[in-house]
Amino acid sequence: MAIFRHKKKANKPAPIECEVEIHDLSHEGQGVSRSQDKVLFVAGALPSETVQVKIDSQKRHFNQGQIVKILKPSTERVEPSCGHYKRCGACQLQHLDSSKQIGYKLNTLDQQLKRQLKLETIPWEASLESKAFGYRRRARLGVRYRNKTDEIILGFREEANSHLTSISDCPVLEPELNRLVKPLHSLISSLEAKGQVTQIELLKGDAEAAVVIRHLKKIHTTDLNRLIQWATDQAVQLWLQGDEQLVLAYSPSQQPLSYQVEGCDLTFDVKDFIQGNAQMNQAMVKQALDWLSPSKNETVLDLFAGIGNFTLPLANKVEKVYAVEGEKAMAARIDQNASLNNISNIEASAMNLADEELLFRLPKVDAILLDPPRTGASVLMPWLVKQKSRILYIACDPSSLVRDAKPLLDAGFKLEKISVMDMFPQTKHVETMALFIKG
Repeated sequence: MAIFRHKKKANKPAPIECEVEIHDLSHEGQGVSRSQDKVLFVAGALPSETVQVKIDSQKRHFNQGQIVKILKPSTERVEPSCGHYKRCGACQLQHLDSSKQIGYKLNTLDQQLKRQLKLETIPWEASLESKAFGYRRRARLGVRYRNKTDEIILGFREEANSHLTSISDCPVLEPELNRLVKPLHSLISSLEAKGQVTQIELLKGDAEAAVVIRHLKKIHTTDLNRLIQWATDQAVQLWLQGDEQLVLAYSPSQQPLSYQVEGCDLTFDVKDFIQGNAQMNQAMVKQALDWLSPSKNETVLDLFAGIGNFTLPLANKVEKVYAVEGEKAMAARIDQNASLNNISNIEASAMNLADEELLFRLPKVDAILLDPPRTGASVLMPWLVKQKSRILYIACDPSSLVRDAKPLLDAGFKLEKISVMDMFPQTKHVETMALFIKG
């Protein structure tokens, strides 16, 4: 008869508590302590603070801890203005004075550039700063139905897990979107098929707001009438999305969403990408034009062109702009927006920017502007390093920028100018603009 020996489960070591000093802020917005043998990351801690910490995760090269008590607070610590901040994962820095946030973001990127690119000095230009709250014109809220309590949870995901934090308002949203949060909760709670709603997206153009409701099954007449009446009362566009179909159910004006930048009117669809901060987008496009300083006899290539956010303003400054976008619908939107603004010197095309053979068929130009997604533009680098044009790189992730800058520098480009842009105050996110010139 076989004898089986059962191994005893190893007891988890009790969490370690210790007192540490916080020396820096990480790119994730966490406090960094170097008081011990390994780096310790502490969520919610700020530089110059002394905190009592419970170490709840020990990795090979670093530890992770949670604040038990703040023993010596930073003079830059403030009381978060949002009542949901402690649980909601949408913001990470509301406990830090808004005027100080961009400085820490710049400092983190400065260290990263110097360390990884072996640069002694970085040619920093003035940072572009946004108002601290009421700026965000696009947001996606999760919706969950608790069957046992017949309760709707509407809000953002918590930090580091998939749970939703129910919110009644969000102070970083543009006021016209923020005012919709409570009415939306009441609306979804009133539906017969409330359990079928999974997500709500809020968008704001210059003149009108839109609400996109994503649902699992077809919405029947009673609920549809209730939704349309709600949109009518709130004077917002209502879009319904189920089974991959997106349908406009109601529009106050029957006009498309739009915004203006550098004198150009850009229309967009609710599926299209737009920058989430209207004020910062204005400043960013203006700075891009200033840095590239294009002349009337030059040509420009705009990669990851979207709906023409940079394309149309550039077209008013140069002989011709070649705009390349991966999505056919958005490439078509560039043509529509060019026609709307009576601009005829844009050639827009949809192209797979990961196809190196296609890239080498692109025309030679005087300047290249690229605004890639968070993953960056590594697929373009074998082609980009062979160009002689000046290159303006808009980055929404510092690590992608650092990675993509290296082959450019190795190929003889010089980092001429760089600045950080606080597109999303109160969060860990930071956008960067960098100008590279062939040496």
